Amino acid sequence: ASESTVLGPFHVMDAPEQPMGANICLDGKGEDMVIRGRILDTEGRPITNAVIDVWQANDEGFYDVQQKGIQPDFNLRGIFRTGDDGTYWFRAVKPKYYPIPDDGPVGQLLGHLGRHPYRPAHLHYIIKAEGFETLVTHIFDPDDPYIHSDAVFGVKESLLAKFNLIDDAARARDYHFAGPFWDVEHDFVIAPA
Repeated sequence: ASESTVLGPFHVMDAPEQPMGANICLDGKGEDMVIRGRILDTEGRPITNAVIDVWQANDEGFYDVQQKGIQPDFNLRGIFRTGDDGTYWFRAVKPKYYPIPDDGPVGQLLGHLGRHPYRPAHLHYIIKAEGFETLVTHIFDPDDPYIHSDAVFGVKESLLAKFNLIDDAARARDYHFAGPFWDVEHDFVIAPA
């Protein structure tokens, strides 16, 4: 099964359920990205009606809840359900690394350890399906400058997903993008309960 990692403090309840393929970027800021893959069981079979709760920081490294009044509510958040083939896909923007709060004891600890406060660029996932264990995980950009020194030690090699820059006008039009975009494909495997 896919490896889990930290939940993080920025998950919110009641994110809107979206039709497959929806764009979760509500303010139109950032580099366009499409994320796709499959949700599978440990035998490699697709899982129907798996619920995928996804959220991410924007291209400046902030979550919507950190910028009330600047970002729209539920910006870069959505819930999707897989069909019979277990596939998922949605549109978003390329996330950026960001610092965890370091103005208190955590920052003091990091300073004493000689460590920076940055998390590498990532997307958060909670994946649920009836009869299966809930998976709390991320996917990470392996080319991020902080990928080997995550402040919270959340990076796992199996969660690295290649971020490919696509410069193909016809494919961009298919996704309703104006120009080049990032293409990310990552499958998740969830374990039976």
